[in-house]
Amino acid sequence: MIDQIINYNKTFVEQKGYEKYITDKYPDKKLAVLSCMDTRLTELLPAALGLKNGDAKIIKNAGGLVISAFDSAMRRKK
Repeated sequence: MIDQIINYNKTFVEQKGYEKYITDKYPDKKLAVLSCMDTRLTELLPAALGLKNGDAKIIKNAGGLVISAFDSAMRRKK
């Protein structure tokens, strides 16, 4: 399986498949979405929200929970 992934990546880079994903580090819509890290949401969540690459920061963690301002998913500046 790893050989398939490496070969796919080599072709992806050679064909410059990454170019359509180029963006900067700041989300265009100035939006952050907290979500569960369930792999079924990888493509579903942005599609369901009408988001494209670079529109929002998507923060994923187990259960999509933030217990406190100092939790591991998000931190408040002191």
